[in-house]
Amino acid sequence: MTEQGYIYAIRSGDRKAFDAFCRERYASLISYARLFVKDDWAEDVVQDVLFGVWERRSRLRDDGTLSGYLLRSVYNRCVNYLKRRHTARSYYDERILEIMTGYYAPESNPVLLGLFRQDLRETIESAISTLSPRVREVFCMSYLEDMSNKEIAERLGLSTSTVENHMYTALKQLRSILAGV
Repeated sequence: MTEQGYIYAIRSGDRKAFDAFCRERYASLISYARLFVKDDWAEDVVQDVLFGVWERRSRLRDDGTLSGYLLRSVYNRCVNYLKRRHTARSYYDERILEIMTGYYAPESNPVLLGLFRQDLRETIESAISTLSPRVREVFCMSYLEDMSNKEIAERLGLSTSTVENHMYTALKQLRSILAGV
């Protein structure tokens, strides 16, 4: 099932879909949490985050970014735990903690940033796929193939104003769809 499919199913209260989603993501979330905290704490953190998703399932967004949300939530929970646990530590220990947590922050680590970008790429591709075939074709020629409106019009046998209207329609629909991202 796609991430968006999981979101719809979980939001509607489908416990089996939620369980399947958890089984699919659990190991990777535990591994990520173990970068910060001990094994038993990592499991507690991940279980708390997943339980929070289930509790607030009605507020899940349709934009397909649940994986990114989970990574950020696990990261935040781990950092909060470490900060509470290390309040009496020396400056040196605090500096090591700061460096470690900074490196594994989703926006600082290239691997995690790649995961976020993949989520965003999938969201954008999904939004583009909702466009009508002709509008999608014109949009892709303009933005992906870097063609001018005049070149697109010549290739497709359309007037330049028709191409401009298709681009206007595409951008308006995509802005609407991607407004929450």
